[in-house]
Amino acid sequence: MDVNYIFILSLVIIIIGYVIKKLDIITEENGKVISKIIFNITLPAVILKVASTIELNLALILLPLISLIFSLFVAGIGLIIFRNYPPKTKGIILMTIIGFNIGNFAFPLVDGIWGQEGLQYIAFVDIGNAITIFVVCYIFGSLFSPKLNAEDKKVDFKYIGKRLLKSPPLISYIIALSINFSGIIMPIFFFDLLDILSRANTALTLLILGIYLNFKFEKAEWNTILKVLIIRYSFGLCVGLLLFFLLATYQYNHLFRIIITISLILPVGLAVVPFSTEFGYDEKLVSIITTISIIISFFLMWILILLLNG
Repeated sequence: MDVNYIFILSLVIIIIGYVIKKLDIITEENGKVISKIIFNITLPAVILKVASTIELNLALILLPLISLIFSLFVAGIGLIIFRNYPPKTKGIILMTIIGFNIGNFAFPLVDGIWGQEGLQYIAFVDIGNAITIFVVCYIFGSLFSPKLNAEDKKVDFKYIGKRLLKSPPLISYIIALSINFSGIIMPIFFFDLLDILSRANTALTLLILGIYLNFKFEKAEWNTILKVLIIRYSFGLCVGLLLFFLLATYQYNHLFRIIITISLILPVGLAVVPFSTEFGYDEKLVSIITTISIIISFFLMWILILLLNG
């Protein structure tokens, strides 16, 4: 399908989400309910549908590895650059320079442009991203939390493990890949059900992006915001384009390389917002960074796909 058409269509749905929020038809509090529906029902349905039928090969292992290694690399750079910053600022920066909003942002766009083939690649990127968001981001949030005293700042790996095992998208990946590896043939009803639920995911995720958009920015926080955005997009763009041009074309097809490139310039993961509340950070500042990253990523992804798609 035409790339411009998909992005314009997606943009209109996002704007509808923003407008219905401004008209008080739906509030951000209502949006949290919609987010729960996406996180617990429609997104797992997409994952189960895609990952249980994907044709597995060794090349796919590269996708989660790139996502995770890139995030760890950028986190290391952040730890060096911001080592002398106050903990409450350092925690926000480290949580927001890594991890990506794949389920709510990339899935509907990739599905609209490339369908099942594109979804199978971005789904594997999301496996590595889940570890980044729910483990690495959470650890940074815990270590530099303004809520905790110095002696309390210990990482509770048991708690993190429980969070991971309770994550519906991650559980869906485990179930789907188990079905795939085992060769179990699921009944048609199973896939018909997933198909109906997954179709709702695109509209809901794009609407929720609009509902969460917030343009009330505090000028005093621009210094932190700019640092986060410059690090995210400069490294993401450079590494993504390098991989696109350097990966062997005979082993990694054109779409595979495009997915890798765009996956490194996606917005801040929405899970960072509740993390900021849990650990006592400035939730408004985190929300602002998330909002701006959604806008930048939307148009940057649009441009990159047009340039690289040939």
